Amino acid sequence: MEFTTRLDPYALDDVAPDEELPSYEPYTAPNYEGEDYETPLFSYHLRQVNRKLQILVPFGPTAATSYKIISHTSFRFFSKKPDIDLVRVSPEHPATDSVASIRFDSDGPLPWRPRAHFSHISSYGTNTYQMESKNFADWAISIEGISFTWCLEGRPVSLVLSEKNSSIAIAKFLYSRCGTLAANGAEVGELTIYRDGLSVERDGIEKIICGLLIAMVHFKRMGRHYWNHADIRANSLTRSHLPSHRASFASYPNL
Repeated sequence: MEFTTRLDPYALDDVAPDEELPSYEPYTAPNYEGEDYETPLFSYHLRQVNRKLQILVPFGPTAATSYKIISHTSFRFFSKKPDIDLVRVSPEHPATDSVASIRFDSDGPLPWRPRAHFSHISSYGTNTYQMESKNFADWAISIEGISFTWCLEGRPVSLVLSEKNSSIAIAKFLYSRCGTLAANGAEVGELTIYRDGLSVERDGIEKIICGLLIAMVHFKRMGRHYWNHADIRANSLTRSHLPSHRASFASYPNL
């Protein structure tokens, strides 16, 4: 005859658990290496095909989209066309898409200063962004409530985009040996874009390109042509160190 053993409920506290809970490592933030921070997100070559056409050609493993930059310079007083059209050329979509139009504003409130705007077309609609240059050199723009500035830097001569009052470059355009005198497919310069909230999506990259074009064309219209000698170009600045004192305009290579 078998008897079942009755369990004392008060004795359950003394029973060892069948298995122990797993131990967890304390949370630690990811360690970002300086090399990753300095590595460009995208790089482009800007080439001058002819007087009215430039192409922005990407290079590198992640590059996929090219851009045509079409200038409309003839009979501006009688034309409704913008000064510049930015056209996207993608391998996935052979048909070209106009993604932005740029206009320089000759009329504006006093005090007079160089002004321009561009209208960018995205999947969310068309948005217009105003730019102005209070000192005839640096171009300010506000995107999604954040103030950015395209600054003309020297040694090497370059246009650098950063947030207002920041020394961290978001994008940098370095003039080539030919610079703005390039012709017949020669390189005008190299655009380097770094990782930032503005540059993580294609829409942001296209806004960066539009701002760059406004600053570049502004100087050309003033009769200033910039380029870099090979030895100076080789000593290009890194992302996190913008010069604290900029050279005067007279020291820049120009005609």
